[in-house]
Amino acid sequence: MKIIIGYLYNDLLNLYGDSGNVKTLVYHLKEQGIDVEVKNISLEDKKDFKSIDLLYIGSGTEENILTALSDLKKDVKEIEKFINDKKFILATGNSVEIFGNYIIINKKIKALGVYDYVAMHQNRIVNDIKIDSDLVDSPIIGFENHPGKILTYDGVFRIDNFIGTYIIGPLLVRNPDLCKLLVSELIKSKDKNFELKDGNYDLDYKAYANTIKSINKR
Repeated sequence: MKIIIGYLYNDLLNLYGDSGNVKTLVYHLKEQGIDVEVKNISLEDKKDFKSIDLLYIGSGTEENILTALSDLKKDVKEIEKFINDKKFILATGNSVEIFGNYIIINKKIKALGVYDYVAMHQNRIVNDIKIDSDLVDSPIIGFENHPGKILTYDGVFRIDNFIGTYIIGPLLVRNPDLCKLLVSELIKSKDKNFELKDGNYDLDYKAYANTIKSINKR
């Protein structure tokens, strides 16, 4: 089995070490004996999504987010087909704004419109967070630094096989249950009878527990 990860704008949208999400996915997929390929996809590249199983896109400056949005508008039909084929998208940080209907930053900017939500920029939010989610039983932890708000959703949300959040940086490294979920679902989407092994998440869970304690003390 081979799983191909498309890393969108790895050169533009990696403001807070977001590439850690791709690296941890690759590591834990390889633990399962899966052949993994990462395709870096940027502005000048032809975007052939047919062979890709998961698209990842991270956080960036407002200017770079709008540059990426403008570039992706040429590929809306291909992205819609990617979604209809039940492929996976993980969007972290302010890249989550790209996939909704509009981004409101003093003016209304048309986004890709592949999902029905609006992002509105208000007062900047900067803080560590611990939130409940429908995705996993354990609270999801992370760090936020953004002025945006998704008007319909909050925290970490899922629409079909799209997972979006304003949490920046290595979300999957800090949340092993979420990483395990994504690894499992990616593999099962290729082979529903695949027998998953226990991955090595010991350090991840230790770091997670320490972070939970730290957040609870505040």
